[in-house]
Amino acid sequence: MIMKTKLITLLLLTLASALHAQAPAAASPLKGVTADLQDRLDKASAELAETRKAIEAEKIPMTKRLNVLEEQLIDARKEYDRVLRIRDSRTLDITNLKSQIKSREDGTNYLVNLLDEFTRNFESRIHITELQKLGDELKALQNKGNNANLGTGEQLQARFDIVSMALDRLDASAGGQTFDGKATDRSGNVAEGKFVTLGPLAFFGSNDGKKFGLADLKLGSADPTLLVLPEAAKPQGIIDVAQGGKGSLPIDSTRGNAFKLEETKDSMIDEIKKGGPLMWPIVSIGLLAVFVGLLKWLQLSAVGRPTSKRVQELLALLDDRKYEEAEKLALRTRGPIGKFMAAAAKHYTDPTEVMQETMFEKILDAKTKLNSWIPFVKIAAAVEPLFGLLGTVTGMINTFKLITVFGTQDASTFSSGIAEALITTEWGLITAIPCLLIAAFLARKARTVIDDMEKLGVRIMNHRVAGQQRIRIGKKPEKPASDGSSSGGLEKISGDDAPGALPVPA
Repeated sequence: MIMKTKLITLLLLTLASALHAQAPAAASPLKGVTADLQDRLDKASAELAETRKAIEAEKIPMTKRLNVLEEQLIDARKEYDRVLRIRDSRTLDITNLKSQIKSREDGTNYLVNLLDEFTRNFESRIHITELQKLGDELKALQNKGNNANLGTGEQLQARFDIVSMALDRLDASAGGQTFDGKATDRSGNVAEGKFVTLGPLAFFGSNDGKKFGLADLKLGSADPTLLVLPEAAKPQGIIDVAQGGKGSLPIDSTRGNAFKLEETKDSMIDEIKKGGPLMWPIVSIGLLAVFVGLLKWLQLSAVGRPTSKRVQELLALLDDRKYEEAEKLALRTRGPIGKFMAAAAKHYTDPTEVMQETMFEKILDAKTKLNSWIPFVKIAAAVEPLFGLLGTVTGMINTFKLITVFGTQDASTFSSGIAEALITTEWGLITAIPCLLIAAFLARKARTVIDDMEKLGVRIMNHRVAGQQRIRIGKKPEKPASDGSSSGGLEKISGDDAPGALPVPA
């Protein structure tokens, strides 16, 4: 305010000086104005002087006051810096504390996961018989450990109690223990008695002493199932241990797996039933083919084979022109080979073409009879796998239908379709392989008989040709027979070239 007044006064003085300089000869009215302004200027100068004195008087206290305030500001800034340092320190402490809390929480969660995993393993490994003793307590501790309304300490304590239970159970099982319970036999009857657990094995003896054996889990049963042991295992000791605490126990080294494997073994009738309707033609055709193959094998085995000695005797009789005796000798050999030799002996004197056609006819007749029913066995060997494949297709169709209806949660619901699909293929191959081998064996055996007939025919024809050659080199023909029949141009061979030679037909 003082500075503003001073500025106004200076402005007025300047204005007055200017007016006085520009109009020194002004009229008298201006003199009054000038005098008035001069008075005001004097008053303003006086006020300015007083104001300056006041300013000088107030300047020192205000400077002191300013110094005091500056010192207070410096102290306030120091305090502010101290507070910032404290705040930063507290923030760092809070961060470290949160990190520690997070680390402790992670450790706690890890421990909880380990204990939960141990609980799951313990529950899955506990024997079915011990669930009657430990099941309720174990379930209560699990519920307590998973209760979110309880504190972390109480939840951990519940899990530690499960670990203590497992240790106590391990100690008791190692030394053996008995406890009351009930078991179900194969017929579904429930019996009250006592369980005896020794390590991983569990035995059961009824209170009446009539039912005893191994106790194990069976699918679909909530109670332990009684597995009856053979008498050779002397299972009577189970009752002694269950009721009296002393006795000898039979040990099953397979822990019940032998019984499970035995249950998986189905009889032939069971497999046929599981295979579905296509199993009947598979089994029927297979049995019929094997039966036909057996009969055919007996037939082929009954075919007689002439010895070399008998063939020599036959050729000797033919050389001696004893055709009826040769035919009778040939018929001593059973089967088509004997008939073949008899036909050769009968037509030995006929022209070569007639004799060859006769023998060829016998070979064709024998081939037809020897190969009869063998094609049926071959067809059975080819059809059986096709029936098995058809059963596989129908079984898979039924399986997918059951999956569509019931889903894939329970495999037992569509096991029938899988069994039909697999068993039919299995039995199709089981019946086809023997049929294929039998057909090949029978065909080979029949071919062997045909080959023997062909070799024998070639031998007889060669012998006849050789006889004709001997006749051509003879010296003179024989005389006609007394009955007027011709000897066919037979000649005796004389000399050293044919000792003991016999005449043969031309």
